[in-house]
Amino acid sequence: MKSYGLARVSTIGQKENTSLSFQKKRIYDYATLFDLNVVDIIIETESGAKSTDNRSGLSKLKLLVKEGECNTIIVNKIDRLGRSLLNGLLFLKYCEEHSTRVVSIAENIDTNNSQSKLLINILWSIAEHERDMIKSRLEDGRQKRFNDGYKCYGQTSFGYKKNHKGEIVVSESESKIVKYIFKRYLTLSKMKHLTKTKRTQKLLKSLKLKGYKFRGKDFSWWNIKDIISNSFYYGLMKWKGSETKHNYETIVSKRLYNLVNAV
Repeated sequence: MKSYGLARVSTIGQKENTSLSFQKKRIYDYATLFDLNVVDIIIETESGAKSTDNRSGLSKLKLLVKEGECNTIIVNKIDRLGRSLLNGLLFLKYCEEHSTRVVSIAENIDTNNSQSKLLINILWSIAEHERDMIKSRLEDGRQKRFNDGYKCYGQTSFGYKKNHKGEIVVSESESKIVKYIFKRYLTLSKMKHLTKTKRTQKLLKSLKLKGYKFRGKDFSWWNIKDIISNSFYYGLMKWKGSETKHNYETIVSKRLYNLVNAV
């Protein structure tokens, strides 16, 4: 049976203090007491706030578990496995799916023990409830921000950018292109012999001749469709079936928007 330990501290400044050595000693003492062969103790000096996939030690452990090279993982506390109880439990679930035992010394958890499995299920319920509460608070916060006229969702529309403070402001270069698209599309719509497809094709050609790009690439028909149907440009935000006036600078008038979309 191959066992591995995991010890983690959050910062380089902590690397030399008692936290790391204390964790290692606890793991080795436990392994000696229960006659477990510890192949290695993986050391991490990085924040538990990092995602599992971006943590070097945990990623190494997951690979060992996946390849069947690790039968038991020993940690001093569950929080060494993740930034939250839920993250730690998700890793426990991963280990369970790969028939790998996990021991957390401080909480007296051993996934091979039926009592521990009951405790893990209880902790899982608590963690899921905590996650749902956080999600609910975030949604309430986003809804309030939306109601107050501020963007709380999705990518910043073409024609806008975020300044150094993270605020959404008009992009001078992109907004010029947006205005051109609306005005040119309206002009082309007056040519009754042109189908909708032909109008779009002519507009795309005009954009290319002027050297206008959509985020570094040539415009496509779906870029045109998204732009002319985006009410954000005249001051109206939509989210989850609701709409409200936003507090950002507009790029086109409501009249121009309505004329183009009435075509």
